[in-house]
Amino acid sequence: MIKNVLIAGLGGVGAVYASKIPNVNILVDNKRLEYYKNNPTVINNKTYNFNYITPQNCYPMDLIIISVKFYNLSQVLDELTGFINNNTKIISLINGISSEDIIRGKYNDAIVIPSYLICNSIIRKDRNIIHDDVNKIVMAKDFELQAFFDTNKINYEIAEDIKSSMWQKFMLNIIANQLSAVTRKTFGGMNDLPYIEDLLWKILYEVIEIAKYEGVNNPEILAKNAINTFRHMAPYGKTSMFQDIENEKPTEIDAFAGAIIRLGQKYNVSTPYNNLFKYLIS
Repeated sequence: MIKNVLIAGLGGVGAVYASKIPNVNILVDNKRLEYYKNNPTVINNKTYNFNYITPQNCYPMDLIIISVKFYNLSQVLDELTGFINNNTKIISLINGISSEDIIRGKYNDAIVIPSYLICNSIIRKDRNIIHDDVNKIVMAKDFELQAFFDTNKINYEIAEDIKSSMWQKFMLNIIANQLSAVTRKTFGGMNDLPYIEDLLWKILYEVIEIAKYEGVNNPEILAKNAINTFRHMAPYGKTSMFQDIENEKPTEIDAFAGAIIRLGQKYNVSTPYNNLFKYLIS
């Protein structure tokens, strides 16, 4: 039974899920401990004072939800050492397709459950967060975690082919996050661009070719589904990468273009669009 839960990362995603889980623990260092105590999280105009815990006060957790940015993953994994044993389940809500392998490489005794998040745009400014609670965790089958989510009314979906499902979300991130960071546009603004459908397919062509080498099932269908999702996103929505650009924060470009470029080099697949995104956004 899952009782002790830790969330690593109290940004928009982490805060939304922290608000759904009773007695949840939030991983912090001493600097963030003081900041969060003095600046509590406000979600849809409701103030939350969470239970904060530092690595120095660690004990094993039943479930760890990692929701930091990709570029902070290595540091957070170092801070999680005392919270993990061979019974700890870990889910990563980090964008991209790389975080699970990185977590397993660090903690191969933990139970890493492949997963990703689908949600409408979460708007965050400092500790104020606005969202419409349209969200869903897609994951591999795990009955204990499913029971925990059911108890806490957390929306989820079990993917029969979690690898292909994760690549479909990855394809959406490749087009949506990166294009929005370059154009500085919402989904509505991007969808109004001339020749947008043709542009999306050209960007995803190199991803499709790499997905084939990676053993992903039906990548052309996944790309079509990703584009369809892109075309029907809320017009006012801003991607997380666009918000990072606006707030002059680091982006997750290495989880998107960076990953495709590395895989392209591995399989000798040309990746001109992602090379361009990496150049423009880095």
